[in-house]
Amino acid sequence: MRLVQLTIPQDKRAVVIDTLEQRNLEFTLVAETSGRGEQLVVSVPVETGNVEEFLDILDEIGISRNGYAIITDVEATLSQSNDRTTPNSNKDDSFENDRISREELQARATEMAAFTPSYIFFTVVSAIVASAGLLTDSAAVVVGSMVIAPLLGPAVGASVGSIVNDDDLFRESVQSQLLGLGLAVISGTIFAYAVKLTVMPNVDIRSLSEVASRINPGALSLVIALGSGAAGAFSLSTGASTPLVGVMIAAALIPPAAALGLGIAYWQPVLIVSVTILLLVNVLSINFAASVFFGCGDTDRVTGSRNG
Repeated sequence: MRLVQLTIPQDKRAVVIDTLEQRNLEFTLVAETSGRGEQLVVSVPVETGNVEEFLDILDEIGISRNGYAIITDVEATLSQSNDRTTPNSNKDDSFENDRISREELQARATEMAAFTPSYIFFTVVSAIVASAGLLTDSAAVVVGSMVIAPLLGPAVGASVGSIVNDDDLFRESVQSQLLGLGLAVISGTIFAYAVKLTVMPNVDIRSLSEVASRINPGALSLVIALGSGAAGAFSLSTGASTPLVGVMIAAALIPPAAALGLGIAYWQPVLIVSVTILLLVNVLSINFAASVFFGCGDTDRVTGSRNG
């Protein structure tokens, strides 16, 4: 359930009330005074899967272009009315009803794809931890590095931006991906070089099983990347919890980026070439899978962006 709050001009009061009453929607309407003059604020509880159609209905009467809309999550609603319906309520499709609106999807993707100080910090730390795990040949430490990697947002945000024709979101997501992976490789390189100069000067990193598995990853690595992209897209489009899916995305990106840093620090050309190819394939596979998921969904819902 979502609570949709919109500002509407005074001259739209009658048509909005008529639209809501025709669909038996419960709502509240209050007056608001702001710098733009007196307006009305309407609050309507709407089922999650029907938010987009509801906004489209209001868009047809010119509401969303003249004001703003706030969509918030609702934990529970208390009402004595049992005959309340919402747009599209005659459809019995639990999968469809789990999907958030394209406006909410776009807003979440924009927030998650931002290149923020937190994104920089967690990317650097995760790359260092992954490098330490590779050098100590510890799978547990490598897995731990994936938990703190914040790569889900940019990876899925690029696909959202391309599908909804949001050029700013697409550019920001691609930029965040490239900068994030660059930071991970640089951080891994610096850390590995420091280790090489101090505690592990003569180690053959290709003999480490965690490193060797990135040199010859096999076809299943492609499955991991494709599955990660699809899972990331699904979690974002349904409003589900994303941390665990983010670990899956990081599994395809952080260890290879750290392994590339090790290859540079210890100057292993074979490792550098192999891991670079693996990293590029994984990045493209994740973005491809996410784009296919969004594209194969309800295309009209996604591509019908009000941004045109």
